[in-house]
Amino acid sequence: MTEPLLKVEQLRKSFGAHDVLRGIDLAVKRGDVTCIVGPSGSGKSTLLRCLNHLETPTKGVVFLNGVPVGVRWKGNRLYQMSFNELARQRQRMGMVFQAFNLFPHKTVLENVTEAPILVRRIKRKAAEVEAMDLLERVGMAERANYYPPQLSGGQQQRAAIARSLAMKPDLMLFDEPTSALDPELVGEVLAVMRQLADDGMTMVVVTHEMGFARDVADHLVFMDGGVIIEEGAPADLLTHPHHERTKAFLSRVLNTV
Repeated sequence: MTEPLLKVEQLRKSFGAHDVLRGIDLAVKRGDVTCIVGPSGSGKSTLLRCLNHLETPTKGVVFLNGVPVGVRWKGNRLYQMSFNELARQRQRMGMVFQAFNLFPHKTVLENVTEAPILVRRIKRKAAEVEAMDLLERVGMAERANYYPPQLSGGQQQRAAIARSLAMKPDLMLFDEPTSALDPELVGEVLAVMRQLADDGMTMVVVTHEMGFARDVADHLVFMDGGVIIEEGAPADLLTHPHHERTKAFLSRVLNTV
């Protein structure tokens, strides 16, 4: 069988005495969309942040393309990578947050070209050509010279997606990308994400948008209490959950179980 693009083995994360993640195993195949759902406080966002070591796992290992993330082997032991080593590895995983995190004093175009110029070391003109292609892709080319405060929340989030794509990642991570948006703006961001899925981008999405999870995800994961309670194909999990905790959650958010 083909090795998964992303593999998580017995991932644990504690903050003091509080165990937020309690042994997560997960595999994401290249080109697949995995959606993670569950109640607030279940550990979903912490899991996403541990995947690229924005949070350092307490135990366990994350593999991207078969290579450990954030750690390296020395003999038969794993050691934490240096900041520079980790920064290079993070280039392979784009992340889109709830808050758009754009530089407010830079235009949309400048936001998208910043990392390719500084990190990928490409010429400004080439970076701008790539950035305009990406902005066209997310429907933001006409606002390339706008500043973030001049944009709606949905437009800012689409610009943030273009910024992440500019690093040419193998994997995109989305942490509830529509939760900060007004309801009428949600659709434009989800449309961009649907197009990315159609284009074959591997994605891990923490979301409360159950329609998106049902229609776009290849794999659906339900988390609660820092563990994966149940996972499977969206059509199966949403209509025929097995675990009582999953049934209770879905009955509240879907009113169909």
